Order: sequence, then structure tokens, then C-alpha cells
Amino acid sequence: MTLATKTFLAISFAGFIVGSTMDFGGFRVSPMLTAILPVGVTFLGAFLISLILEKEVARFDEEQRQKLAVARQRLVGTKLDKDL
Repeated sequence: MTLATKTFLAISFAGFIVGSTMDFGGFRVSPMLTAILPVGVTFLGAFLISLILEKEVARFDEEQRQKLAVARQRLVGTKLDKDL
């Protein structure tokens, strides 16, 4: 996991813990603080999306590196042919 993915997971976990405690704990807190629970859910979604796309991005980067290597080999081959 990348740093961003771990950060999303940590914020999601903290949001769930703090939000659940404030919402379901029976504390008398400001109603504005109950927005923490949806923040946890939002960051859970961001964590899941980044976790799923992490493998796809790595695969895409590898494909692009291979294409670039092939293009460089062709370019070097054409320059050698012109020099002869």
C-alpha cells in the first residue's frame, strides 16, 4: 500500500471511531460534530478506490515502460542504419 492509501485508511478508521462515539455514545455534543461519521465513510470509499486502482496504475506504468523501451530500441536501430 502506498502512503496515500494508508492515510485514507487511518482517517477512515479515526472518523468511524470518533463519529460512532459521538453519535451513539449518548454524549451531548454539538450537532455539527456528528458530521465526523460521514467523513469516515467518505475516506473509506477513497481508501477502497485507491486500493483497487493501485494495481491497475502499476500495471499501466509497466506497460508504458515496455512501450518506451521498444520505441527507444527502434530509434537507436534507425540511427545506426543511417550512420552506415
